[in-house]
Amino acid sequence: MHHKFVTFPFAAIIGHDLMKKGLLVNAIDTSISGILIKGDKGTGKSTAVRALAKLLPKIDIVKDCAFRCHPGDLRLMCQACQDKYKKNGGLVSIKKKMEVIDMPLSATEDVVVGTIDIKNILSDGIKSLEPGILARANRNILYIDEVNLLEDHLVNILLDASAMGVNIVEREGVSLYHPSRFILIGTMNPEEGELRPQLLDRFGLCVEMNALTSSDQRLEVIKRRSEFDSDPWRFEERFREEEDALRKEIVDVQSLFNKVDISHEMLEKIVKITTHLGIKTHRADIVMEKTSRALAALDNRDFVSEQDINEAALLSLPHRMHEHPFDKSKAPTKETLETFLNSKSKDEIFDFERDAKLKNDVLNINSNNIVKGRHSSKAQGGNGLYIRARESKNPQSLAIDATIRKSVKDTGKLQVRSDHLMEKVRTSNGKALYIILLDSSSSMRMERKIGFAKTLAWNILRESYKKKDKLSLFAFRNEDSKMLVPPTTDVSKVEKALEELPIGGKTPLTTALYKAFQMSMKENDTSTTVILISDGKGNIFIKNSIEEDIAFLSTLAKGTNFIIVNSEIKNRSIGILEDMGRTLNGKHFYLEDVI
Repeated sequence: MHHKFVTFPFAAIIGHDLMKKGLLVNAIDTSISGILIKGDKGTGKSTAVRALAKLLPKIDIVKDCAFRCHPGDLRLMCQACQDKYKKNGGLVSIKKKMEVIDMPLSATEDVVVGTIDIKNILSDGIKSLEPGILARANRNILYIDEVNLLEDHLVNILLDASAMGVNIVEREGVSLYHPSRFILIGTMNPEEGELRPQLLDRFGLCVEMNALTSSDQRLEVIKRRSEFDSDPWRFEERFREEEDALRKEIVDVQSLFNKVDISHEMLEKIVKITTHLGIKTHRADIVMEKTSRALAALDNRDFVSEQDINEAALLSLPHRMHEHPFDKSKAPTKETLETFLNSKSKDEIFDFERDAKLKNDVLNINSNNIVKGRHSSKAQGGNGLYIRARESKNPQSLAIDATIRKSVKDTGKLQVRSDHLMEKVRTSNGKALYIILLDSSSSMRMERKIGFAKTLAWNILRESYKKKDKLSLFAFRNEDSKMLVPPTTDVSKVEKALEELPIGGKTPLTTALYKAFQMSMKENDTSTTVILISDGKGNIFIKNSIEEDIAFLSTLAKGTNFIIVNSEIKNRSIGILEDMGRTLNGKHFYLEDVI
């Protein structure tokens, strides 16, 4: 076996994350109309294309059909397969890998679209087609290297077929058609000339694939290429597990894609971006909508976020931002777009309802581990009057008498097991402090979750004021959490902070919890309750992942009452906050059940 039959694995490609996402997005939704990859020679453009074909899962095709028709969808069948399907009630199918169909620069129109078989028409009266490149490309990858050197009218034909999903051949008064849905990928070196703007617009996405600038990455490229050339089969085996996992992910994403919902608010953001940048084609808006949904599915979500919109803009807009022909100072660049995307989401202020009533009072829940306010039980720790005992796998203050009684009752003798351990529950007339952690990151903007979260915080403030307890307010967004109001009984300070609280940026969820638990540990004579209000979409970590952070926080949470109010509805929650509640011994609610 010659190593030319071994393809460099997709998972082994270093860097170029946006380009790889663009390829995967087109694999998920071929109606996006392909991707144009610009870049200098020798940057790995062709390698990435062929790696994608090897990565994609096998598909079902109709056996012996020249057009690789779908065996179960009439819309994706040629006329002959449709007739057979209707007559027989089904078609014989086989599984086949997707291939890269190369488009030669010297191709003629007949080679591309195919020709009518006049001989069959004249001799047998049967309309038939001699398949062209578009027939072979159906449900495959059509690859055009140096697309800027291809004749413009051929590029138009390819892009028309890609957009419509069908190839129509009309010759000598005879018209035939066949399905033509393919992943269109064009590559080009800008030094050899640009495509006309009209043709650029027909490509759904466009990315630049320039040489890597990181010395570490370039060094790794050398090592991997050397290893591949030395023993391609061994190198392929090294990345087989990653490739299989990525292939399975693509299958899962393809099934999730049709379930992804995009809100009216997100559609408005798409239009806001395209109009601000002066993009004249409506195709940009449509492609951004499709791309953002595919990106959401790739992130294993059934809804589109602002981050998806921003990434979709970087993929679908740069080639549609045209420079002024007589003023090069107005030439838009990728940096222009990124600057706008980073600055456009100005801090928004959401109001809240002051008269809303809680469905469930989170401060007065009948649970052993929840503080009920001033002059009430402190569930953990060694302060206060011992009033009763409760079961605990890891008691902070061992109730020896209750443990002995349970041991004797269960075993008939004094033989203490771990399930016999009982913890002292004490009552204290000490002070109570409520630390509210309010998520004000970008994801809380969706469906106005921040407005409901503020309303809940206001209700907690009002309740604590009645009991003369102290309250502190933290907000977390961007890179860190910030204490807006230190522990206070002054209602006006907290109310003002809520009114002026902006929204936007990333979600340092665990960082905020770390600060809250640190504050709680310093309040030795105070019964402290940390109340987290968030959707759980943390993306800035103390350590390396949300799981590691939760494990770390569990060592700090002891002695602090913990309440979580999940601002996501139950069937959309990603499960992080539920896991956090279990690990940190906290009480978990969904916002819909509270307000």
